[in-house]
Amino acid sequence: MRRFYFTLLLFLFSIIGRTQPPGPPDRDSLPDSKLLDRMSQFIQTRLEMTETEKGKFDPSFKQYLTEFSKIHRENRSDRLILQQQIIELRIRYRKNFRDYLGEQRGDQVFLEEEQFRRQVIQMIRERRKQRGGPPPPPGSRRHFH
Repeated sequence: MRRFYFTLLLFLFSIIGRTQPPGPPDRDSLPDSKLLDRMSQFIQTRLEMTETEKGKFDPSFKQYLTEFSKIHRENRSDRLILQQQIIELRIRYRKNFRDYLGEQRGDQVFLEEEQFRRQVIQMIRERRKQRGGPPPPPGSRRHFH
């Protein structure tokens, strides 16, 4: 089930990533920056960050998300390479987050990121269900083992 959600999240980011205009990434050029700002705030709240930690975390996390989207756009046709590069990206940023959050909370950033994504997906499903919206895209019910 986790792989299903991870795949769905990667799919969502690939869609978001396609809409990103070319050029140097900045805060406003991130895909759906309101959603990404909420993700950052969610993580900051869950990890009970101080103002100093928030000041260091926010730009670093935005850069992580920009790189995540770029990796996803460039490797969406090769799932194994995509997964490998995302893991490498997370390992690199984990070191960065650990520098000012400590080991435990630095590791927890990615768990909270996944929790936020799951909540967003659940909200989307509930809204579709309430509105009688379109069914999920073909293949989204596939489970990978």
